Amino acid sequence: MSQESAIVFTIFYALLCFCIVYPSTEFVSAGLTVDHVFSSTLGSEAMSFVQHHIRRTSLNLMVHSLLPVMYIRVYFMQFDQQSAGGTDGEPDPYSPLALVWKGLIVAAVLLPGLVAGAIYYWSRKGWENHPIAKRLALFSDGNGQLPDWKAVAANINSEYRRDDKVVIRMNPVSRVVVTESWIIKTGPYWINIAKQDDTALIAYKSDTHDVSQEAFETVQYVNIAVKPTRPGIREFSIRINALDFKDLQDRINRPITILSSVKFHRSVLERFVDVFKEQVSHNPTYRLESNAAVDSADSCFACMQAQPNIKIQKNCLDVDEAGVPLPEAQCCQVCNCRPMWCIDCVAKWFASRQNQSERESWLQQKCTCPMCRARFCVLDVCYIE
Repeated sequence: MSQESAIVFTIFYALLCFCIVYPSTEFVSAGLTVDHVFSSTLGSEAMSFVQHHIRRTSLNLMVHSLLPVMYIRVYFMQFDQQSAGGTDGEPDPYSPLALVWKGLIVAAVLLPGLVAGAIYYWSRKGWENHPIAKRLALFSDGNGQLPDWKAVAANINSEYRRDDKVVIRMNPVSRVVVTESWIIKTGPYWINIAKQDDTALIAYKSDTHDVSQEAFETVQYVNIAVKPTRPGIREFSIRINALDFKDLQDRINRPITILSSVKFHRSVLERFVDVFKEQVSHNPTYRLESNAAVDSADSCFACMQAQPNIKIQKNCLDVDEAGVPLPEAQCCQVCNCRPMWCIDCVAKWFASRQNQSERESWLQQKCTCPMCRARFCVLDVCYIE
């Protein structure tokens, strides 16, 4: 095998291993995953959730531990002898590179054996030695309703079979499962478990990624720390799409603490409101006459909560992007209404009057005043000074 062929094969095999360990959506759809290929061995997740994941995590560990051996079988046995550092075509068995290869071969061969031994030990006495079983045992209450780990597993299995559970996929290999009493995060080799009654949830971070800046399309994730108070149960974190936050919140029987630094949108509309407010902040402000000041007791006519803080005041020049005057039917109009709306409600009203399939052009469009129907654009919305 030439050096070029060895490099190409290594890259190809690395990509294949990545797709096996961390399957893409296409692999999952095609059923090319360990879970799907060995589905008959793993059993039904719907019927025996805990037992299914005990077998699944063990099988994943075994299959993934075999990947280095398969690589060695195809590659190292055909490796070009000259690449081992020898001369005249004969490899030097004591060269640093040769010693590294030998060490990798030994480790790759021993790894599946060690994993197989560990799985055999876990499987004894009905899998009670498995890390998942030991974790469940921490939730047992001696001689009460949950005397041992099997009773805890049976309780989780029973709740998972109900229709009121919430299952949120975080990525191709991890999910969050929330039942009436339990919060479970599944991974390729483990599952984290917390009991709702003795767990605090704190949303501590959010991050936003723009999909389309013009159409205000973003994907936003919320990071939530799950902090059990039960001794021996370690905390873990979950990272979900902000759109799934409401589903999670509805299933959790205790409030989720949201830190003041965490800001996240739950819809495209909320994203547009922020962009609208940003644009209005660059517009000229409107100074009220002393006899027309907004009374501190006034409330926005729409939400009846916030105080009116904007005035629709014609500022635009009624020209298009090329500077050509617009026809009369498209020009903005003078609005004589007194301040009656807050900026959030005006932004939502503005968005509701636009074509929902043309989000990228919302800010360039016009709207009518909710009261007098005078036509205006975003440049005509002014904060009250």
